[in-house]
Amino acid sequence: MSKFSDEDRQLMEQAAQGLVKRRFAVPAIMFLETVSPMNMVSSSMLHMLSPVWRSVVPKSRIDHFATLLERRDSIPEFIAIIDEAEELRRREEQASRQPSPTAQQTPPQEENPT
Repeated sequence: MSKFSDEDRQLMEQAAQGLVKRRFAVPAIMFLETVSPMNMVSSSMLHMLSPVWRSVVPKSRIDHFATLLERRDSIPEFIAIIDEAEELRRREEQASRQPSPTAQQTPPQEENPT
């Protein structure tokens, strides 16, 4: 059985996707790692930083998210979700940069000395 409800997990995944989309994954992880020992303080800081979080999480869910972060096990779980989302973004970005294996590549032509 999961430690978090489906709604809790969905909220963390939504926030993680928003952070990754805006390329805030690394700063967010650093911030969360820093405040992790003080999870009650970090949930209070969420209310203080709500204008920033509103770009990631709908306003109606910020209170739920703050309550979720009061749980000691939520911050490590949220960090793991952000990390997974960021890793997936990096893999997709790297795959989009590589040429398609089905693309025809023309072999270099040899010069004939005549």
